[in-house]
Amino acid sequence: MRLQRSLLGAVGTMTLVLASVSVSGSAQAASSATSAVSPTISPAAPSQLVPSGGHVTCDTGNFCAGVWDPTVNQWRVFFLYDCNRYYLSNWQGTGEVMNSQTDNAQATIYGQNGNVIQTFPVSTDAPDVDWEPVWSIRNC
Repeated sequence: MRLQRSLLGAVGTMTLVLASVSVSGSAQAASSATSAVSPTISPAAPSQLVPSGGHVTCDTGNFCAGVWDPTVNQWRVFFLYDCNRYYLSNWQGTGEVMNSQTDNAQATIYGQNGNVIQTFPVSTDAPDVDWEPVWSIRNC
């Protein structure tokens, strides 16, 4: 059981705002039309669809990662709660992340060779992330 659950009430919840992010405009629309495949994550984690410009609550204890799902033309937000290394498939373009974990748990994204691309401390910020070079996420 993760220690991050211990401060559940102290941090509360944070909101992730998923805006329309242009990934070379019409190029994204063209590639989406020809290769519409939903982004997935392994091991499986709960996800929620959110329309462009919508909001999602990233509950305490989660690292939330939003990626565009061209099969439904909405954002798919994955809620990574269990401490694990998650491997990504079909994550393209730019999305957002939010680290609502507790006990200062830091999340890290990795490239193809296991190189660290970026780390995310616990924060109310929702920075943009280019998913193209990301192969995995470790949420703790």
